[in-house]
Order: sequence, then structure tokens, then C-alpha cells
Amino acid sequence: MGNGTAGLAPFERVAAALREAVSSGRLKPRDRLPSNRVLAEQHEVSLPTLQRAVALLQEEGWLVSRASVGVFVADEPPTEAPIMTLADVRHALSELRSAVATLEKRLDRLEAADQ
Repeated sequence: MGNGTAGLAPFERVAAALREAVSSGRLKPRDRLPSNRVLAEQHEVSLPTLQRAVALLQEEGWLVSRASVGVFVADEPPTEAPIMTLADVRHALSELRSAVATLEKRLDRLEAADQ
């Protein structure tokens, strides 16, 4: 899965791996994915975690589900990852918290100097 998945939740790591498999051509449009149980075993996650990853990829347009048939790579999967992933949001939030903490310290010093 690579270094770009550090800090991601397990379902996000699975989704990233499947996106990469589609982007790299290992999985092609209209390819049928293995069963959820097989994929969960391959990625060493629980079945609910795998199902959450598949649901996310369906929402993003990477995968389509056909009742009683299986899950397939979309006919025209996205050409790139979503503009902002949950990991991106978490990283941005972390940076904002750090900036706010820095500003609070500066403000405390300025207020102390005025007294």
C-alpha cells in the first residue's frame, strides 16, 4: 500500500489500495472484484471495514455494485483521487490546531507584556 497511507484508518488504507489498483491498471474497468470476504482477508481487515471501504469507493465512482452479482470496477472510474480525502481533512485540521496554539501563545505573551 505504500507510505502515503500512514495515519489512515484501516478502511481508508483499503480504499487507497483499491484506487491504486484501478489507477495502475491491475484492476480494469468492468473487472469483478473478489468477494468481500476474500478482499477482507487479502487486506487483513474485518468484513465491516472492507464493506466501508467498498461503500466509499462506490460513492466516489470507482466501483459499482450489482445485486446478486458482485462489485465491479466502474466503466469509467475517476481519473484521479478525490480532491480532498478524509486524510487530507485530518491533516489540515492538525495544521490548523497547531497554528491556533501558536497564535494563542503569542497573544498570551502580548497580553502579559501590556500588564
